Amino acid sequence: IIILFSFPITTLISEGIFRVTYFSSMHTLTVFIVLGISADNIFVLFDAWRQSEKLNPKIMDTKTKRLAYTWRRAVRAITVTASTTAVAFAANIFSPLMPIAAFGIFAGTIIPLNFVLIITIFPAAIIIYDEKLKNAKCFRRCSSRSHTEVQVFDKNIEFAEKKTFF
Repeated sequence: IIILFSFPITTLISEGIFRVTYFSSMHTLTVFIVLGISADNIFVLFDAWRQSEKLNPKIMDTKTKRLAYTWRRAVRAITVTASTTAVAFAANIFSPLMPIAAFGIFAGTIIPLNFVLIITIFPAAIIIYDEKLKNAKCFRRCSSRSHTEVQVFDKNIEFAEKKTFF
């Protein structure tokens, strides 16, 4: 949903503020770019949330402290990736070819906008998941396993040794 919000807002900004009305099939390819970057950003935020659960319980005694830790930890990494990607696309603005420049404006706008939407909306989604959905029947079966058991076969040993990987 966050990714879908990025497109109409970016269109409003590029057409309303930058006055670029050109829209080509190349602009539609930003869907795949934004999906990849957003999935990575969401993974980084959610992984930081899961790691905060393993920290000292005296320090992380409330969800507010956990979310503050998660946000500080994840936003640094997300900021670097989003800013470098946005600058790379914005460099296309200087192209003498109008379709490439228009694409640069659109892609250079949607990446930081998506970054802002993810760091403001997704933390609330994490809290909703943790309070309402984490222990729901439909999620419990799949998420109850915190590790994966794999059978490792060794050529020199005639039996399978069961190892647990985290």
